[in-house]
Amino acid sequence: MGRLTEEVKNLASGYVRKGGKRNRQQQAARMMAFARHSEALGAISMGRVGSNHVLSYYRATAALSDSTRYNHFRALCVLWHLAGKPGLPPAPAASGSTVATRLPQPTAKPSFSAEDDQMAVSREAP
Repeated sequence: MGRLTEEVKNLASGYVRKGGKRNRQQQAARMMAFARHSEALGAISMGRVGSNHVLSYYRATAALSDSTRYNHFRALCVLWHLAGKPGLPPAPAASGSTVATRLPQPTAKPSFSAEDDQMAVSREAP
């Protein structure tokens, strides 16, 4: 077992101990499947796992039904939370599509207009 799968196993062990056992065991198994997939892509820790790994995992599980893929998404949401990663992983696309959808992320990019540029130039002039 690699470093990433050990990390996910440790994160999931506390999760499995509480609540509905059967569902949490299924979710933990889905988390471990994702960890093995990500490790095969070269990820070594949860800090190195990102949306590209999730999208690749969805492409690998494209043959599954929509409800099963949604269950995998919910397992990844729990894993994201347990690992302390911000936001949510990308959601899977509708059946028949291998493209996943990214949830809207807030951007910190300022929007400048031509008037703002003119004001900056006028301030610089003596």
